[in-house]
Amino acid sequence: MNPRSESQNSYFPNLFEPLSLRGKRFKNRIFFAPHGTGYAEAGGLGPRAIAYYRARLEGGVSLIVTEATQVVPKSGQHYAQLNGSNDNFVGEVGKMAALCAEYDARYFVQFYHEGRARAHSSDGSVEQAVAPSAVRDERFHIVPRALEISEIATLVDHFAAAAGRAARGGADGVELLVGMGYLHGQFLSPRINRRTDDYGGSAENRLRFLAETLAAMRSAVGDDVILGFRIVPEDDDPDGLRLEDSIPACQALAERGLADYISVTVGSTHTLAGTQHIVPTMFTETGVAQKLARLVREATELPVFVCGRINQPQIAEEALSAGDADMIGAVRALLTDPEFPNKAREGRVDDIRACIACNQACIGHRNAGHGVSCIQFPETGREIQFGHRQPATPPKRVVVVGGGPAGMKAAAVAAERGHSVTLLEKNQQLGGQALLAQALPGRSEFGGIVTNLSAECAWHGVEIRLGTEATPEILKSMAPDEVILATGARPFVPEGDFDGANCISAWDVVTGKARPGARILIADWRCDWTGPGVAEILVTAGHKVTLAVNGELPGQLLQHYVRYQIAGRLHALGVTVMPYMRLFGADSDTVYLQHVVTGAPEIVEGIDTLVLASGGKVDTRMQEALRALQPTYRIHSIGDCASPRTAEEAVLEGLKTAANL
Repeated sequence: MNPRSESQNSYFPNLFEPLSLRGKRFKNRIFFAPHGTGYAEAGGLGPRAIAYYRARLEGGVSLIVTEATQVVPKSGQHYAQLNGSNDNFVGEVGKMAALCAEYDARYFVQFYHEGRARAHSSDGSVEQAVAPSAVRDERFHIVPRALEISEIATLVDHFAAAAGRAARGGADGVELLVGMGYLHGQFLSPRINRRTDDYGGSAENRLRFLAETLAAMRSAVGDDVILGFRIVPEDDDPDGLRLEDSIPACQALAERGLADYISVTVGSTHTLAGTQHIVPTMFTETGVAQKLARLVREATELPVFVCGRINQPQIAEEALSAGDADMIGAVRALLTDPEFPNKAREGRVDDIRACIACNQACIGHRNAGHGVSCIQFPETGREIQFGHRQPATPPKRVVVVGGGPAGMKAAAVAAERGHSVTLLEKNQQLGGQALLAQALPGRSEFGGIVTNLSAECAWHGVEIRLGTEATPEILKSMAPDEVILATGARPFVPEGDFDGANCISAWDVVTGKARPGARILIADWRCDWTGPGVAEILVTAGHKVTLAVNGELPGQLLQHYVRYQIAGRLHALGVTVMPYMRLFGADSDTVYLQHVVTGAPEIVEGIDTLVLASGGKVDTRMQEALRALQPTYRIHSIGDCASPRTAEEAVLEGLKTAANL
């Protein structure tokens, strides 16, 4: 492949200005930041990982920093993670180094140790966790033991050996993960490090482990390899780092020449409050780490990398021009659109598929033990199967019925492959249930999925007919070869006795069609965004709200970090939450519930409106009507009209169906 050459860019001049560190040139200022991918195999890089990284290199990044890599030998660990503790790692680094060189890009390896944040297991039992001191962890509820001085020295050796392997494999740089609540950051914090020996007490002593580790890594990699560290200058939890801890530490390391750059981000593993910022949700402002990066840059005069919800090139350019940072990192922005750098360089800003920070298929997949992906762009993580479109042979006439996420993705992919595609949408606007989702408090960005998928349809020449309800007659007149049904679902009404109750759907609350009373109970069967979002709408409007959840807690099906923020929002608003509840019935002023475990009755009186957040129900009328005619065309049902789930499954099924036509 002939790598693209970078030149002075009139759209984003700072973002595409080359940078040099230790004599190594970076063609632009965009890097793919370190993150657990879920694609590691036996401690190394398998075919899925290579295909995943290649897609971002083809998209134009100048640097890839691979995920936090273990330095301590681990055997039998089921958690997919890179491990640099043996010489096999040299060859694994060599794969990535060669791949990055093919695209005129650089490659860094990040190393770390969890310390008391050790939450993984090889056999299901709880392993010993170590820390500077035996200070408990609030998130994982770990009771660590304090490291012996001899063990600290051994860890320093492990980091040096792993860094040396990375250098032998051809890595351009190595990075030490200090912040986000991991071991070296734990040593820096006086709230966690309560030692009284040479590694605790004074600020100088608390810095010793980090300084020794960096010095040993430098000795192991030599003078040609770039060395840096990643830190969170201000943690969002009681135990973590404060600016008065981190800034002097960064200054001291810079003065000693122990780092070529410092990478700044946000988030901490210690507490639920801290973890919600590790992968900031749409409740969090964009560019969340930029102010912290600027403080570090001004204090040390070292080049600073920054990462933290930077999902548009305009935000990246502003951070560079303001002097906040020297390199801009992204993860989710490049999962959603691997071509982000190329499109920005070419001025095609409107063509960038922007991340909406839903956290569902990226960190949500990772937390569930799967490889990362994206609900808007499910090709991510599936590059081997879907990374490059296969032309249609022969091209067909395809009609897609329904303009929600499933229908739009199916239409766009089918048209991109060369099929002649018409999309029929009975409403005057594309989007389907995504339009309801974006109307929930704090979720306006979710509407980006509609913007992005409708743009894909436009790029590939899909004919869109709004205000057109599909009928068997209309479809027959269009003479299609294939029909894709993506007609969505209707609100589900549970069984029960609701005589006399003012019973309305959550969908009608969101759209403003319903007129709820003053005292409301929301029966939240779905356990997703809907129940808590509707609760926020109603409380903000002055209603008294009880949220009865058919699960352990609100948002149970959502990714952890999102769920934590929802819990905080509901608490701040004073919403009464009743977990473990099953809806039984209701009358004019009472809702009857059951405890899902014991079956015991729970009666809530003084309720004048029952809101049903019960998810969707398949509407099979279209499928049945079409199949009864025994049409000559094939019928494919995707998304909620096949089985009500989420936008992720809808878009993925649109991709799979269209890719196989």
